[in-house]
Amino acid sequence: MELHQLKYIASVARCGSVAKASEDLYVSKQAISKAIISLEQELGFDIFDRDDKMSPTEEGKEILRHADAMLRELDEIDLFIDARKTGATDRTVISVAFKSFPLDFLFFNESLDAVRLLREFQTRTPGCTLSTYKLSDTAILNALEEGAIDLGFVQGEYERKGIKLVPVSMVETRAITLKTNPICDKASLRIENLRGTPIRSPFDFDHFIHCFISRCRERGFDPLFQEVPLNDDAINRFCGEGGIHLQPFDPSMETAYPESRFMPFHPEDKIDLPLCLAYSEANEKPYVQRLVTFIRNGVRR
Repeated sequence: MELHQLKYIASVARCGSVAKASEDLYVSKQAISKAIISLEQELGFDIFDRDDKMSPTEEGKEILRHADAMLRELDEIDLFIDARKTGATDRTVISVAFKSFPLDFLFFNESLDAVRLLREFQTRTPGCTLSTYKLSDTAILNALEEGAIDLGFVQGEYERKGIKLVPVSMVETRAITLKTNPICDKASLRIENLRGTPIRSPFDFDHFIHCFISRCRERGFDPLFQEVPLNDDAINRFCGEGGIHLQPFDPSMETAYPESRFMPFHPEDKIDLPLCLAYSEANEKPYVQRLVTFIRNGVRR
């Protein structure tokens, strides 16, 4: 058993396929497949179920748990060495952009892996400071291409030349309105239920919105978007008149807005997209690559 084999199986489990792991690691698909097969032969059991889109077997889950722990230990060694080498006056600033409102409840919530790992990395890396910004998905991807920021978090797996994406966690989007809205009587929301319903025009026509518009058109209608000022009073008035707005959901929002109902979509109509760490392949800052690895290895499976 060799270290590169553990890195390969961890990446395949995280990415969901050998092809995506190959892009993630800059290693050929053939090399990854050969290394995994060799490890499985050594162990005497399959790590992945080939008939189920490379999902881990029960034995594989146990091996992956140990592999993740070992990769985290390597991160610990790197952080220790950095702490010994870095002088008090030597600091590197990493600029990190978060998706704009309404993801505040996600990006400033310690229950989210991305936030937890960013803060842990900064705390344990004396030579590194994180500078944070709030931008739309499109602005984040453009800023990465231009070198204006080092890292960003976007909702969905975009395809941009030279931009790498690491899935961190799934983000559920819900329809939000006041509890007095008659639409709240439905146990779960179907996209068809939104035919003719006013929907607050999104701040950013991101990956989710494009998917949502496509789903609506498959059902024979266009969503009825309306411009609403970005403040609670205006949004509450809009919802009080029968409108809704679509937002990524976190349970902490229910405590913050007890007058609102956060309606889940029916399982057949859900459009849950991964929250992804995005970075430019051209970025050569050592701490940026170290942080990407730290987050990749630290994400809970």
